[in-house]
Amino acid sequence: MGATGDAKERSYAAWLVDEEFPRHGNREAVVHGGHRMTFAELGETVRRMATVFRSLGLGPGRTVALASGNRAEAVCVPFAAHLAGARFLPMPADRGPAEYASVAAKAPADVLIVDDRISAPCAEAVTAAFAGAQLWSLGPEGPAKDLMTAVRQARPPADPEWAEAGQVETVLCTGGTTGLTKCVLHRHRMYRTLLEHPFLPEPVRLLVTSQIAHVGGLYALTGLARGSTILLLDRFTPEAVTAALASGRITAMMLMPPMLYRLLDHPGLAGVDCSGLRRIMYGASPITPDRARQALDRFGPVLWQLYGMTEAFGITALDEPGHTVDGGRLLRSAGRPFPDMEVSIRDEQGLPLPPGQAGEVCTRGPRVMECYVGQPEATAAAFHPDGWLRTGDLGYRDEEGCFFLLDRRNDVIITGESGSAIYSPLVENALATHPAVRAAAVIPVPHPLYGQAVHAVVVTGPGDRPPTEELRRRVLDELERPVYLPASFEFVDALPLTPIGKVDKTALRAPYWAGHPSLLHGATAAESGGAG
Repeated sequence: MGATGDAKERSYAAWLVDEEFPRHGNREAVVHGGHRMTFAELGETVRRMATVFRSLGLGPGRTVALASGNRAEAVCVPFAAHLAGARFLPMPADRGPAEYASVAAKAPADVLIVDDRISAPCAEAVTAAFAGAQLWSLGPEGPAKDLMTAVRQARPPADPEWAEAGQVETVLCTGGTTGLTKCVLHRHRMYRTLLEHPFLPEPVRLLVTSQIAHVGGLYALTGLARGSTILLLDRFTPEAVTAALASGRITAMMLMPPMLYRLLDHPGLAGVDCSGLRRIMYGASPITPDRARQALDRFGPVLWQLYGMTEAFGITALDEPGHTVDGGRLLRSAGRPFPDMEVSIRDEQGLPLPPGQAGEVCTRGPRVMECYVGQPEATAAAFHPDGWLRTGDLGYRDEEGCFFLLDRRNDVIITGESGSAIYSPLVENALATHPAVRAAAVIPVPHPLYGQAVHAVVVTGPGDRPPTEELRRRVLDELERPVYLPASFEFVDALPLTPIGKVDKTALRAPYWAGHPSLLHGATAAESGGAG
């Protein structure tokens, strides 16, 4: 792909469409339902789409945003955007108006592509947020012109001059301790690094249940670059995954731990031959050692854990042998650093700590973000002065170089089947809209399936305690996503405070987490939107 760090370096996208995809020809590249796209078709579709993008004025300094579910055409959009030299901005297809508006304010788009299969409320919300963008539909049933019709009609030049590596930019959305959406900027060095040290070093048939238009696409990228076939599900259900495994065609899959739990508990899995599986990648939410052992018993030694965050896509990994060494001694571990990443445990002053001593996990290397777009103060706070990224996770490393996570430094709650990041201030603010609520603190409490659940500690006036369903309706009205709904409530006279006057959430959490330390182990940093 050219000399490392050279601004004239050919981009990863040009390398894929010019060299790698042609090598695999008529082999299946992407499968979604009855739609099968070969590597030859994938390369040609990307070229044509890049040609359309250039005809729309997209190039360096311009942005194409995509709001899409899982479909083969969505796989092509980031490659085509980067061929044209445009910034790629994927928007998860399950957010509310406030979150879309927050992203659009920081990273406005010139062209917005909306999947014609996503829900009408989602399509309306994202379209309203990016009102200044030229609107296109991904599919013929949308409210605007069909992008794929234009792609089929496009004729790429015989000798195109595709954008160079220095023009490759991607913005991924995440959140932090304030609950405000952050826009994480990555450049070409992340893509080059993922291809040099791929998650899938050998060709497999990879089952993907997470959103391909967001972080899930980075897993797929490394697979496609090695000739893997990507099989897309619209969404996770244990029935759908069981059926895919029963076909005998799946050799690898990526699942969040709650998904893995539901799959293990599904009665239909009992009669399925899973001996063809070579890897199950997991991350983005807590997993318990007992559940990991259950998965090892059912599937064999094929588990592979990624610890990372949107700001650093791949910090450490626990490989397949690591799950079984010494009877599973490392099942609570996040593994060892990737070869291209440095990882260090540091104190609040940024000084390194010795093995066995707890501190904040910090990292640096080519997988680390450039910055938060439009938020210089947040960017400065995310790094120590010497360039180490602060992950927000507390942990330690042992004498052998394995890292163990203990807790999250901030208050983000990771829950749900997809390891959703729940930002407690958003829920607290929603609760505070009820006239009876004087104060509220939202914390994670243990959950047997999801690892963590949302728990609300609420202060009301004397004799003025509203029904919990009334409070839950407030949250749903404000945030519009059921995953934000508190699973439980506690009413108190006052919230405990730290010496400087902040709500002491450590004290609030302590009674619930006594005896459950393993559930605090997570595969995504507290400030991540979830990687995985």
